[in-house]
Amino acid sequence: MFLIDDLLLAPVKGLNFIARHIHEMVEKELNDESVIKQELLELQMRRELDEIGDEEFEEREAELFARLRAAKERQLEATQQVHTADSSVMVVEAGSADENEPPGNAR
Repeated sequence: MFLIDDLLLAPVKGLNFIARHIHEMVEKELNDESVIKQELLELQMRRELDEIGDEEFEEREAELFARLRAAKERQLEATQQVHTADSSVMVVEAGSADENEPPGNAR
């Protein structure tokens, strides 16, 4: 019975696998700062070569800077989630050599 289920669900699982990888690649492409900076450079070159006008350049530049800011904010949020005070709690317990002796009087 499980073999039949696996055979019937194989195409769905395969499509799910492909969709997940495409989604990861798109996210990386959209959020990778180096890709965005490269696009800004290409945009500047196209403007200098008179391939695009000032208005189109300004619109596209604003979009790219917005993407860059969003990528940096997401990166900062991810870093802060890892290193917050709530998630970085350390408890230190001190004991003495003698169980009957208070912790402040250790030898």
